[in-house]
Amino acid sequence: MILTPLAHALSIAGHPVLLMPLAAGLAAASSGQSPDLARTVILATGAVVAAVVVFSAVQVARGAWADSDASIPEERSQLNMFLLALLAAATGWAVWSGQPPALTAGLGLAAAILAIALASSRWLKLSLHVAFEIFAAALFWPDERLVLAGLALAGLIAWARLHLGRHVIADVVAGALTGASAGAGLQFFLSAS
Repeated sequence: MILTPLAHALSIAGHPVLLMPLAAGLAAASSGQSPDLARTVILATGAVVAAVVVFSAVQVARGAWADSDASIPEERSQLNMFLLALLAAATGWAVWSGQPPALTAGLGLAAAILAIALASSRWLKLSLHVAFEIFAAALFWPDERLVLAGLALAGLIAWARLHLGRHVIADVVAGALTGASAGAGLQFFLSAS
């Protein structure tokens, strides 16, 4: 059946590790910001991604994880805690080094998404794919076309995660609400600064 391969492709393409550096870099470049800001955003998000890839590879190589997908609840919790610490450290670096407010707030809100996922993990498996896709869509505000395209992609990714059985509807809704809250928080912060 064609739907399952399509769902797998969407799930991979919408993985937060791939999505966030691309979206952050495109948002910085398309918003008319300086090339230096776009480069800094891409390097900062790319460094976070590289650290996650190395951490996952080490966990698999030492036999602590079955595979790099971290789909077992204990593996997922370890990955989310590592990523939360990493994003908190990146946010601290951004504040300390005087990075632009958009980068600092974006890193901090990404950490908040993970904190919410960890805090709610007793009751649900918040869809980080959906949360980060909606957060990524908000990066493109006020370009309504790009925001709507991002939200449409979020809908496809939500369908894919449900189709593959990775989440139930409550997980996807919780992810959508978390991502939308983070996106609204970012836009509020940027308009106030």
